[in-house]
Amino acid sequence: MSITSVQASRGAANPQPEAGPAGVAVFDLDRTLTASDTFVAFLLGFLLRAPSRWPRALTLPGAVALYCAGLRDNTWLKTTFLRAILGGLQRDALVPWIDRFVERLLARGLRRDALRKMDWHRAKGDRLVLATASPDLYVIPLAARLGFDAVVSTRVAWDAEERVLGGLIGRNCYGAEKLARVEAWLGRHKMVGPVSVYTDHHSDLALLQRAEHPVAVCPTRKLRAAARAQSFAVEDWR
Repeated sequence: MSITSVQASRGAANPQPEAGPAGVAVFDLDRTLTASDTFVAFLLGFLLRAPSRWPRALTLPGAVALYCAGLRDNTWLKTTFLRAILGGLQRDALVPWIDRFVERLLARGLRRDALRKMDWHRAKGDRLVLATASPDLYVIPLAARLGFDAVVSTRVAWDAEERVLGGLIGRNCYGAEKLARVEAWLGRHKMVGPVSVYTDHHSDLALLQRAEHPVAVCPTRKLRAAARAQSFAVEDWR
């Protein structure tokens, strides 16, 4: 699906944007722009198309149990999944599935209210930033198709032969790391206008607190409570 097709599917026109200086609108991806988690869907979708890799995934339920018990963190879990399912694969072997996955998200994985909000900010002249803990494997091509101006995401490590190592370049773009990287982007580009942030998850609380216009979208229970206490806007894009 082309970006023109995505825009045509957004329905009725947005209200006219309010007057004011152009700024930056930062959007989370999973369960904010999308209705569900993309990382798990991406990996499971690949596994279904690569049955020879199924034995490599047998240890993953145990990894999830360790994470849920608080014995491992989010970064460890992410790299464990990457290493088990994609480790050793060359980039060329992944490109067909990446392209197909992005097409699926564009066709039926995005919230229409999110697309309308992006259009509203674009009409105001705001810069659009996609900031997510999901990996750059598919986030960068998705962001390009949606017309984002910048991407802040987790970066997958490759070896000299363009094979997935299973590790990350830098830190997992989650929580405090996401805030630091958004702040760094704002500084590099000398952005001085108001910042709007849209996210569903309480791990982005510090990012919301930094914004002039914080918006909790379909928030988790913890984020809904924080939004109520700190007078953040709450929007339901379901």
